[in-house]
Amino acid sequence: MALSEVSPSPLSHDTVSRWLKSRCFRPKDLWRLVQLSIDKKSPCVLIADDTLIAKTRSKKIEMVHYQYSGNEHDVIAGIGLVNLLWHNLTTVGSIPIDYLM
Repeated sequence: MALSEVSPSPLSHDTVSRWLKSRCFRPKDLWRLVQLSIDKKSPCVLIADDTLIAKTRSKKIEMVHYQYSGNEHDVIAGIGLVNLLWHNLTTVGSIPIDYLM
């Protein structure tokens, strides 16, 4: 789903792209934003998810590498992403706490 479809205010693809290029987000920045929202006393699990974002038509994107894709059952060009979520078993809420690209 496109961000412009779920945003409460009108957005264009170019606006979002320019904003992301002007920032440098690191995993520690994400942790600083979410750490106060995590109830460390509640029962929880950590969920790790690895994803390969296929970029088979892109040859000159900096983060594109050849990797094995379970969906394609082959090695393809793509961007590898690993997300780590904290999931509260009581409230059934999830919060992203780390990522690796």
